[in-house]
Amino acid sequence: MGRKQDQIRGCLLGSAAGDALGYCVDALRLDEIHTRYGPDGIRGYDTLNGIAPISSHTQLGMFTANGLLFGATRGALRGNMAPYVNYLLVFYRDWVRTQRVRTDLHHKPYAWLCQVEELYARRCSDPGVTFALMHNPPGTMDDPVNRSQGSAGLTRCIPIGLFLSPKDMRREEICLLGAESAALTQGDPLGFLPAAVLTGLLNRIIYDRTDSFRNHLLMTLSAAQRQFGKKYPSFVQLRDRIAQAADLANDPRTSQEVMELLRPRDAAGILASACYICLRHPGDYDRGIVAAVNHSGESAAVGAVVGALLGAQAGIDGIPEFYLEPLELREIMEELAVDLFQGCPFTPGSELYDDLWYQKYVQSTYERNTYDEI
Repeated sequence: MGRKQDQIRGCLLGSAAGDALGYCVDALRLDEIHTRYGPDGIRGYDTLNGIAPISSHTQLGMFTANGLLFGATRGALRGNMAPYVNYLLVFYRDWVRTQRVRTDLHHKPYAWLCQVEELYARRCSDPGVTFALMHNPPGTMDDPVNRSQGSAGLTRCIPIGLFLSPKDMRREEICLLGAESAALTQGDPLGFLPAAVLTGLLNRIIYDRTDSFRNHLLMTLSAAQRQFGKKYPSFVQLRDRIAQAADLANDPRTSQEVMELLRPRDAAGILASACYICLRHPGDYDRGIVAAVNHSGESAAVGAVVGALLGAQAGIDGIPEFYLEPLELREIMEELAVDLFQGCPFTPGSELYDDLWYQKYVQSTYERNTYDEI
């Protein structure tokens, strides 16, 4: 297995594991976590029938992956395609179907993920996100549908940074897509700019030469400042929050104490807190996601972002198996990771044919029992 594929698998599954661990305590304050789990906080899943459930953060990320791959397949077969954000909107609306929300969507789903029964669970689902996704016209960076600074746009952008190579698309465009995807539901710049930064940061970790997390972060912030700083003055607030978090990486206080100071309750705070954890526990997935979820903020969202960043750095082999073995829908996320790495195998006029790919990303159908054939 190549290093890049290993990193993509580590990122997707690492994010899902962090989300699942954080979901156990997402509605609890730190003192309530201590009461339930002891002074060290939660250190392992509270499983349900042996399964560690994922939340809407991972669900939406999976639909992001499905939408990117569907769009790329359309482009490969037809020779042209719509902007990626258009496909993402359609696939996020397919996710809304799984939340058992009454909609006016009468066409058949485009996402093969809609056939996965487990994705119909409602966990950490924000009604504001659902409302924004069904709004017409959809929200954009220039014409926002609300002023939300919430976390949903941040966590679902993770596959964008993995799939799109800077050899095929300028990194500025990749980061812009991260922001555009978040702006569908998070209309405040402090709701969509963190997604641009996270997209760029993951893209550097996956596609650039090996470097320290701190250097990747500094280069990402510098590039984002040039790209977004003039148009969006509030970018300074995001940059300063991340800088403050980075400065705390060597603070003698415990991670729990520092996380309470950082207040990870919105997209900017969640990204800043995730950067703090990655600098405090470099390359250490286990210690990192435990620190990521033991606080009074949005534990599932922070866990998802930290899990993605540490998983991308360490690769799948850097994630202890006890986080992966009980993870809900692990097989499907593994398959999405392989598809993101491989990319569409079709080209116009090519004789190459992949029946399973055609089922998923052209016909939008899929039989679960085909796992054994992979």
